[in-house]
Amino acid sequence: MIKESLKKNLSSMQVLKTLQVLLEGNFTMQELIKKLNQNEETPVFNNSVISKYINTCRFCGVDIPKIHNKYFVTGMPFGLELTNSDVILLENLQNTVREKMTSKSLKVFDKFIEKLNRYSNKKLARVEKSSYKLTAELFEGAVADKRKINLMMKSKQMLECIPCRMIENKGKTYFDVYVDGKERLIDSNRVSGIEVLTQKHIKNFKDTSVIFELKGELACRYTLRENEQILAQSESGTMTISNKGENKDILLSRLLRYDDKCEILNPIEYREEMKRILSDALGNYGAV
Repeated sequence: MIKESLKKNLSSMQVLKTLQVLLEGNFTMQELIKKLNQNEETPVFNNSVISKYINTCRFCGVDIPKIHNKYFVTGMPFGLELTNSDVILLENLQNTVREKMTSKSLKVFDKFIEKLNRYSNKKLARVEKSSYKLTAELFEGAVADKRKINLMMKSKQMLECIPCRMIENKGKTYFDVYVDGKERLIDSNRVSGIEVLTQKHIKNFKDTSVIFELKGELACRYTLRENEQILAQSESGTMTISNKGENKDILLSRLLRYDDKCEILNPIEYREEMKRILSDALGNYGAV
């Protein structure tokens, strides 16, 4: 009975050791084995043992997703629940450190923030069909709070982005984001994880209004989208439409299908972009 009790206590300690290391950073299985065995007289941690201890932590309510072959602690049932006031205070402190303190002090403070995130309600989730609802909530929450995000690509690349919106198009889900000041449409199938950062952005998004003209039969049978309205119709069979807020790549791809029955009038950069696309396409077939 005593031996059984000692065995259970030892296992409990090993579980806690595993959790302690996981709270220090994001590690692969091999990195966890190395870190956990370095303080043991003889190696006792292996792939099977650590997997069992991680599952024990998960059973106890600790969220530990595996992304890019690394294990992340993203939620603790007994962790700190930071309020909006707490987050604002930390942001003000961070801004003060950036403005008044040395770069060394800033690094120390950033490490403190990173560690605090691990013990608080950190926002990170896998991007997969079973968790699309949570992914959408995190993304839309980041948009509302004007927070930057990290998109963890399946190619192992990490993209720090400003989130704009999530888009459904042709049965696929896309993240509409700004990367290095340029708008990009990222297929969700290319993304393995999303992390909401504490860092805020100051970019203000204004939905672009695109005006285009339809001709002939297309003008007669065209069905308006929710974000479109008719500006003018002529007796000659043309229709002028205003489209507001549709992603540029998706809109241009759609208008391109209308061939010579569609002409973009404004803005000029959309018109020039369409001309460039057509020129490149014709160039591929030796037409220009």
